[in-house]
Amino acid sequence: MNIELKHSLTVEEYNALRLSVDWKEIPEEQAKRGLSNTYYLTAAVLNGETIGLARVISDGGYVAYIADVIVNHEYQGKGVGRMILNDVMDYIKNVLSGGETVMVILVAAKGKEEFYEKFGFIKRPNEQYGAGMTLWL
Repeated sequence: MNIELKHSLTVEEYNALRLSVDWKEIPEEQAKRGLSNTYYLTAAVLNGETIGLARVISDGGYVAYIADVIVNHEYQGKGVGRMILNDVMDYIKNVLSGGETVMVILVAAKGKEEFYEKFGFIKRPNEQYGAGMTLWL
């Protein structure tokens, strides 16, 4: 597969990817705000079709949250997610200055924890950390 990475996305492309994995579509204006406030975005494109993406939301200091890691069902298990996450992790590492550290956070979809462990992420809860928590309003 000849996959290219790009670093911007239309609302239509974003919502099409969300729908491809049975996630809820985000209203246009809300999605526009979310995309425009994204710290870093990488999207995988194959033959003109966006087939995967990940976004980073950050305070620009010491916290980075990886959001919306999506790979179209048709392309899962083919290295697309790994390519996207490698790009995101490289970006986060490269913006650090000497001696700086950053806490990278993500919420894994059920059953996808093993994928993220390959990048050094640890499951929660564990002996040191409590469970991650979410609330949809």
